[in-house]
Amino acid sequence: MPKKTVTNALSKRIAAQTTPSTIDQQYDEMYGVTHDTSSAKIVELELSSLKPHPKDPFSYYPEEKLYELMESISKVGLLNPINVRMSVDGGYEILSGKNRTKAFNQLEIEKIPAIVRDVDDDTAILIITDSNLRNREFIPPSEKGWAYRLQLEAISRQGQRVDLTQDSTSVHDEQKTSRSIVAARNQVKDSVIQRYIRLTHLLPDILDFVDNKKLPLMSGVSLSYLNEQAQTVIYDYLKSDSTKKKISATLAGAIRERYESRNNSLTSADLVELVEGKKVSKTFSINRKKFKQFVDIPDDDELETLFLEFLHNKYGKAGDVS
Repeated sequence: MPKKTVTNALSKRIAAQTTPSTIDQQYDEMYGVTHDTSSAKIVELELSSLKPHPKDPFSYYPEEKLYELMESISKVGLLNPINVRMSVDGGYEILSGKNRTKAFNQLEIEKIPAIVRDVDDDTAILIITDSNLRNREFIPPSEKGWAYRLQLEAISRQGQRVDLTQDSTSVHDEQKTSRSIVAARNQVKDSVIQRYIRLTHLLPDILDFVDNKKLPLMSGVSLSYLNEQAQTVIYDYLKSDSTKKKISATLAGAIRERYESRNNSLTSADLVELVEGKKVSKTFSINRKKFKQFVDIPDDDELETLFLEFLHNKYGKAGDVS
């Protein structure tokens, strides 16, 4: 992608911005951040002083999306300043606007309009995750899982902390409450938050298979309950060039059942046996004629996922998020 230079007119237009946008005012309302008149003004920061937040779970835009952003900046300027906070090394951590910063760098603009926010670590995490979860068109399951997990941890720390002397039921209630807040924040069900957070317990290499759709999401959720040794067995199977079969949600459930029945252990022989279907639990089928009263019936794989989700919501074990 050829680099583009920005005109003097664009530079002057960007430099002329002096007040926060509506989006940035909404940040202030959401997080209770207040500024005096001077600190609320947009300042111009050297790109060399900026870096992503160390816990930012989101990747940069793909090349095509970044190019579109560069084209927009070249034509109409920067519509919203980035949000940053001071870093311990004297520079700035980007809270929102990592891709805008990269676009400016590609356009060879040395400074970018920014609002410097005085926020703590948990508020910083919430700004990073909220801005990306709400504005990105597509988010891989891994990034969504880590974003939800970071939100859950931040909200749990901000809320009433659970005393270490309390019993496990109280701890679970606290987790459930925090998860409900995260669910409401993202306008999804608790079970969705729980499911995606479970993915963060997968080995990174297996999580890549979920992102690349080589492993169904619900399969990843079941396999996330396996320890590192068992997940390594799964990974060795998935990475094999001779492997043609996917680990379906049903098979993943059978693998988890075998793992738990063997005192949290799984061998390659166990996996081969289950994959070949010699000892997989009895199959369950539903006559499609019974669905005549409904329209737009999904295919078998989606029906299986919906059924498993129903069972999980109704009979799922407590404490699955932890």
